[in-house]
Amino acid sequence: MAAAFDHLHHDLLFVTPDERAALAKAGVRPRSSWKGSDRLEQHILHAEGGPRIGVILLPPVPYSAPRVPESRINQMEMAVHRLRASCKLVVVMSPWGYSKEQELLTRADKNNLPDILLGSGPGIGQTGVLAAGGKTAWVRSFAEGKSVLRIDILVWPEHNSTFKWTEEKNIRMSLFGLTDQYQEEPQMLTLMQTMGTD
Repeated sequence: MAAAFDHLHHDLLFVTPDERAALAKAGVRPRSSWKGSDRLEQHILHAEGGPRIGVILLPPVPYSAPRVPESRINQMEMAVHRLRASCKLVVVMSPWGYSKEQELLTRADKNNLPDILLGSGPGIGQTGVLAAGGKTAWVRSFAEGKSVLRIDILVWPEHNSTFKWTEEKNIRMSLFGLTDQYQEEPQMLTLMQTMGTD
């Protein structure tokens, strides 16, 4: 799996501490693009000549916890506020699961919510929901992993009290099922066959 990810050339791959431990146990060495820990992390992605994208990685919260700790929400709000000063877009990546992400979107200050929330963990997948009155585009990965979610930013968000995302006006969220109509890249197919996976 790690070798397959290497071929995708990610700028940043969110790996939780539990995932990192499982990979280490399997003898997989960490890659430089692997980020994530038990603390909130902030990263800035910046292609040459392109806009700066702020990325916040949320530390895990136990799935059994009844609520998201207030301190975690405050940390995220402060990080969003800091990154907004220098970034065109602020993205939060979460391993919390559907219900805790929903809680985050309802409890956090709307002025300090991310532009995009990329969710994962227990719960349903979703192509995209405009949450918090349109302030945040919330997308969640699907469990089987046989699809690709794509977000197109048609117009950069304005970080003011009146801005909201509107589908097909300033954002587009799409889901592509990986069916037989998508041809495998030969190098990736060979890699997966040597590993004995589907």
